[in-house]
Amino acid sequence: MDEEWTPEPLPELAENPKKAPRPYHKPDDKTRQVVESAVGMGLDQVSISRLLDINPKTLRKFYRRELDTGVAKANLSVAKTLYKRATSGKDTVAGIFWLKSRAGWVDTVRNVHEGIPENITVTFALDPPQEEREVIDVTPRKEIEN
Repeated sequence: MDEEWTPEPLPELAENPKKAPRPYHKPDDKTRQVVESAVGMGLDQVSISRLLDINPKTLRKFYRRELDTGVAKANLSVAKTLYKRATSGKDTVAGIFWLKSRAGWVDTVRNVHEGIPENITVTFALDPPQEEREVIDVTPRKEIEN
């Protein structure tokens, strides 16, 4: 969709909103494309009906086909693009994604253990204490009575 679509203003409603009825909605190719694109991009029916300035019931009445097929057409378009990129050989990421999602490829990690090491060296980053301190035993003693 190259150009931005906006609903046409309704002058009779702006002048006297209580007397003028809503005009009958007439779908055209442009509005059908807007509905199909919006559905494909994930917009809900209330939002789409607001874009067209119609009631959601009117949207469902006149655009049932677009509402039903918009998501599938958007998915097909993205899938075609991804497929072209993956099969061109120029986009490695697209190729990997295709193989993982469609061909069942998975990432594997191998942890190889070659036995227990003979010795382990441990070093500490702390300096040894500068002076020795005397340890005082403060454990209470039981007195022995004769």
